[in-house]
Amino acid sequence: MKLSNQPQIDLWNGRVGAKWAAMQVSLDAMMAPATGELTARAGSVAGLQVLDIGCGNGETCAVWLDGGAAVTGVDVSEAMLAVAAARTGGRARLIQADASDWRGDLPFDLAVSQFGVMFFADPDLAFRAIAANLRPGGRLLFTCWRAVSENQWVALPMATVRDLLPESPPAAPHAPGPFALADKDRLTMILQSAGFNHVSIEAHDFPVCVAREGGVDAAVRFLMQIGPTGAALAEVDETGRRQAQERLRSALTVHDDQGYVVLGGAMWIVDATVSL
Repeated sequence: MKLSNQPQIDLWNGRVGAKWAAMQVSLDAMMAPATGELTARAGSVAGLQVLDIGCGNGETCAVWLDGGAAVTGVDVSEAMLAVAAARTGGRARLIQADASDWRGDLPFDLAVSQFGVMFFADPDLAFRAIAANLRPGGRLLFTCWRAVSENQWVALPMATVRDLLPESPPAAPHAPGPFALADKDRLTMILQSAGFNHVSIEAHDFPVCVAREGGVDAAVRFLMQIGPTGAALAEVDETGRRQAQERLRSALTVHDDQGYVVLGGAMWIVDATVSL
């Protein structure tokens, strides 16, 4: 029986997607080093049919379009797709759909994703669907987060506010979410069973910008809205949020460089091809 993606769809086509759409500029800055690395790894995309999975606000769609590709972007968030449509000016085909079972009407040369493939309830079936959208020998290239402990931008704020959060049972280790594909061996097996070969999974560290200007106060506002810390604090009352704000301000002070606040990020860069 196929597991349902509906809880994640409801989140991303609801409050989370609306928030990410509203914070597009800050999120683009946060992801800029990852975007640059993904772009470099993709190489020339001129003349290719490119499928952008979980395309969100369309930042990477614009990159592939500027590189001369024909681009189809798939995402579940209506709000984020509206941002993507505005920034791509009608040049991309943008589809509101669940990429885990969406099938296009043509084979793609390249499927790409920037942190958009970790939210599938059944990743085995999802990556088979992605493989089915690629031509024989087609390429899959994506980024996903490594473990929380390796991502300072999550680990530091979560450690700072953890005792303020309501008690809840620990999440299943591979539950849909940002870190669902952090286990390299498991990810390799998922891709191989989906029909991919020449699977390369390479660790890459990069700076995560949580404030381009505005220093610690801007960084605190950002982290209280985005990522696992933001999601957890959404369940905290106003008194707890004020405490969290003060603690985060104290913890981030040493990372403020004239208004620019950066924490460490750690991702996998995954490159594979569909079997011929």
